[in-house]
Amino acid sequence: MSKLPSYQEALANALEVVQKTSSTSTVPIESSLGCFVANDVIADRNFPPYNRSQMDGFAVVASEVKKDVSMNIIGQISAGTTFEGKRTPNTCVAIATGAPVPNSFDAVVQHELTDNGKEQVTFHCDKVSVGKAIHVQGVDAKTGDVLVAKHTRLAPQHIGIAASVGVHQIEVLSKPKIVVLTSGDEVVPPNETPLAHQIRNGNSAMISSAFNSMGCDIIEAHHVLDDPDATNRAIASSLDGRCDLVVTIGGISAGKRDFFPGAFANSGVQLAMKGASIQPGKPVIVGKHAKTVVLGLPGNPVSALACCCVFGWPIVRMMQGMSALLPWQQIPLACNVQPNPHRLCFRPCQLVNGKVTVPTWQGSGDLVHTATTHGLVQLPASSVEIQASELVSCLAFPFSK
Repeated sequence: MSKLPSYQEALANALEVVQKTSSTSTVPIESSLGCFVANDVIADRNFPPYNRSQMDGFAVVASEVKKDVSMNIIGQISAGTTFEGKRTPNTCVAIATGAPVPNSFDAVVQHELTDNGKEQVTFHCDKVSVGKAIHVQGVDAKTGDVLVAKHTRLAPQHIGIAASVGVHQIEVLSKPKIVVLTSGDEVVPPNETPLAHQIRNGNSAMISSAFNSMGCDIIEAHHVLDDPDATNRAIASSLDGRCDLVVTIGGISAGKRDFFPGAFANSGVQLAMKGASIQPGKPVIVGKHAKTVVLGLPGNPVSALACCCVFGWPIVRMMQGMSALLPWQQIPLACNVQPNPHRLCFRPCQLVNGKVTVPTWQGSGDLVHTATTHGLVQLPASSVEIQASELVSCLAFPFSK
């Protein structure tokens, strides 16, 4: 039996058959949630664009304010208006939150530190520092600064920033189109009551939603029974050019009823890699037919989820024109962990308070244990227990918040 490639070797082989497929499209800013922005969002002015009052109160010259000092109020500024008057010594202006602070004043004293007079105000504070309660012009960002980097997945705060610089139509990456195929005679739809020897199909919804979170469009999802003819038809139909990626789940190992590899061969899929020295996910397959990439995921749900992230995510990123490098981070372990002595492990993990916890599992069929996890941790092959506080590579799920 030939030696399986390492994860890095297998991934490199897989990515050799992947090409950029994504173009761009323009959508209304209100409809861009979850899309990947195609270009940097640039500040068209300073932020804030003027010295902005952070409180309701009085604009003053800081050096003139002392306890029990009274000043004449020579004007009032609300948000959206300006002060056109001229300051004279020991005068102030009533000002609202968000209003522009005139250049002749250098601090704002909130109402609570005064008697809140109408024509004249008396201050109850001993002293005021220059710049107090002023959001200084340009302190957040300068004209020309990148506010949202290209290829950012747009969340509500990014959409708000884009709108604030005048973007009302935004260019985003088009979504790679995906067909998902699950398999297995023992699998029934989620809305059916399974018999004692059957299971509901959780893999289709899980993997489809994972790819959705990566910015993909699931155009079809089907279940295929363990039948060679049905499997051949399903693969041939999926490879008709209407999608960028075909994802199969289950039926890729060496069992007598694992028919996807044969169907790949019958449809002319050229394999880029078959199997990797990892746990879970050892049987994973990547190939290509014409312009369509094929990703064969194992059927055990934790294996499918892990391989979807560590193989599927880099593939999708390349299709979108982004770097295939995933955002792995070095984070210390919270507790000792025993790795697999023979293979690199990708274990679901919890990322809490800057540390990684690897929950107990019952193997790659134990999807329940992932309910409280946030990502994957790499545990290098070793017969030696990895000690708490050692740094390990962690990857937040693409759908993690």
